[in-house]
Amino acid sequence: MSKQAVLIGATGLVGQELLSLLLQDDNYSSIVVLARKSTGISHPKLKEQIGDLLDDAFFKEPISGDEIFCCVGTTQSKTPDLATYKHIDFGIPTRAALAGIHGGINKFLVISSMGANPKSKMFYSRTKGQMEEALSKLNLERLHIFRPSLLVGDRNEVRLGEKAGLVFMKLFGWLVPNKYKGIEADVVAKAMHNVANQETEKRLFDSAEIRQLAKS
Repeated sequence: MSKQAVLIGATGLVGQELLSLLLQDDNYSSIVVLARKSTGISHPKLKEQIGDLLDDAFFKEPISGDEIFCCVGTTQSKTPDLATYKHIDFGIPTRAALAGIHGGINKFLVISSMGANPKSKMFYSRTKGQMEEALSKLNLERLHIFRPSLLVGDRNEVRLGEKAGLVFMKLFGWLVPNKYKGIEADVVAKAMHNVANQETEKRLFDSAEIRQLAKS
């Protein structure tokens, strides 16, 4: 098997773990990274297309390959402007999916969030839910949505809300059901990688299911 994967968000917490897995996988002959800056990695299978992902022109041309992995996401502290925030968390995944459909890609794997709901009163959860809803209406043969809880891993930035959540989990994690517990970024990456190489029609995966998928 010789596949081409397209990865968006390769420098993020999950994306960098997923990129490493894809580069090591002999099922893939080419990994195309779409990003605003280089990963800084040199590898014979890696190709990078650098540009402004918020520019409509970036996704104007069809995206070809076998699968698109979308690992983009921001926070309100990092992106306080709500229009820009939605352009990232909603705009990038939906435009990438459309470009992929035009290029013949039928499998799209995307990171959403626990609590995603298009009718939520919380902007973050509502945006993620609207993104899921929009993708579900597209003509994708295989759509896989991953809804992790609090992501755990080494970040290049400090997110106070997540830091507080991690402290809570350390103290009271034993009281929290598995699907609500913090989950390591490499576990999410392994689950996405495994699902990409399986033939499943299941669309939604919560943290408990993601942990099981990472072991398969």
